[in-house]
Amino acid sequence: MYELLQDISRRPEPFSRYTVKELWTRPHLARQMLKFHLNQETELASRRFETIDQIVNWIDSQLDLSGKKLCDLGCGPGLYARRFASMGANVTGIDFSAHSLVYARQKAVEDKQSIRYLEADYLSDELPGGFDIVTLIYTDYSVLSPPQRASLLGRIGKILKPGGRLVMDVAGSGSLAQKEECTLIEDRLMHGFWAEGDYVGIQRSFVYPDECLSVDRYVIVEPGETWEVYNWFQYFTPDGLQEELGKAGFSVEHMSGGLRGETLETNAEYIGVIASF
Repeated sequence: MYELLQDISRRPEPFSRYTVKELWTRPHLARQMLKFHLNQETELASRRFETIDQIVNWIDSQLDLSGKKLCDLGCGPGLYARRFASMGANVTGIDFSAHSLVYARQKAVEDKQSIRYLEADYLSDELPGGFDIVTLIYTDYSVLSPPQRASLLGRIGKILKPGGRLVMDVAGSGSLAQKEECTLIEDRLMHGFWAEGDYVGIQRSFVYPDECLSVDRYVIVEPGETWEVYNWFQYFTPDGLQEELGKAGFSVEHMSGGLRGETLETNAEYIGVIASF
């Protein structure tokens, strides 16, 4: 126990431990994440439907989705994919959460939409190609380490047609300014989010100003098991994001303070980008 508590007290090296899949592949957590995706009172997992509608409408105004072959990476339960399809796009959604994809496929059948959903890890599994547009929405890019981001951009470049577009958003430096370090120890931390039965949850949050990075480390102590989740988050400036995309061969066509076309500020909370390859 001493070794565990000592380890929890220490600031981990950036991206030294990576467990993000736990959030989407543990059965109880997968069910919880789907609930949060659909919950209109919180934006912990996905934006409210009204905002999603605005984002999809803005993307359509910029790229004219009708007839375009579009790949939605990290599609989850298909909240964006369904709306892209309603704009006339030929949509493929990719996610590694089997539970979310069951919901997405059921909704596609109900709505009579011919969306293709694939269960895959976009960081490592083989991906289909020939897309006009690839989307990566709600700061998925920000949870990845620098090597993962570089690899993913290379993979996206390979599945895009020449001149195809990447549409994504990331967390901006304004979001980092709101992040605080903290330590929480609670019975059934987050009201039972982490496990069905009894557990004690420990949250240890660290901020790395020089690296524009934060991490929330969750240690879940159940009667028969102790496990943990590291939620890393990278924050970007407009110049830093443009430089990173440029190194991967992307040319930024449009950058804004989100994917609704908001005015871009230096300390924006979110940065939306459309880049061609």
